[in-house]
Amino acid sequence: MKVLQKISGCLDRLCGVLIVLAVSAMVVITGAQIVCRIWFTALSWSEEVTRFLLIWATFLGATCVYRHSGNIAITAAVSLCPETARRVLRIAVHLICTVLFAVLLYYGIMYCGKQVRTAAALPIQMKYIYMCLPISMGICMYHAFVMVLEEITGKEAQA
Repeated sequence: MKVLQKISGCLDRLCGVLIVLAVSAMVVITGAQIVCRIWFTALSWSEEVTRFLLIWATFLGATCVYRHSGNIAITAAVSLCPETARRVLRIAVHLICTVLFAVLLYYGIMYCGKQVRTAAALPIQMKYIYMCLPISMGICMYHAFVMVLEEITGKEAQA
């Protein structure tokens, strides 16, 4: 169990670092675009790169939010239940989320496989941009699996 939690924590930290790098790159590229537009020639690729970085940061951010249970939740009814019922409900929610993640993973892989076109301003195939969906859903599925095991065993994640 500790190994699974450690892998989940490593994935979470890796996604966090990648998000910070993506957002930092977005700020630098957008700043460079502003400077170039005012004093030089506008960068033809900056908006596209910024958009792609935002897409990746968003999907990787979803994995971090899910792992830390930061998503929106209605807890009023659940808080009235006894602890055993709450545990069962949390397990059920994670299992339902796992099904959703699996469906999105499947269709994300299918969609990436069908992409043959390249980006408008960059020589990057779009399948590499769209890979953020199956990668992030795979990570979310892993987090959900670990969280179900944590609920079953009663061992919370180590910080």
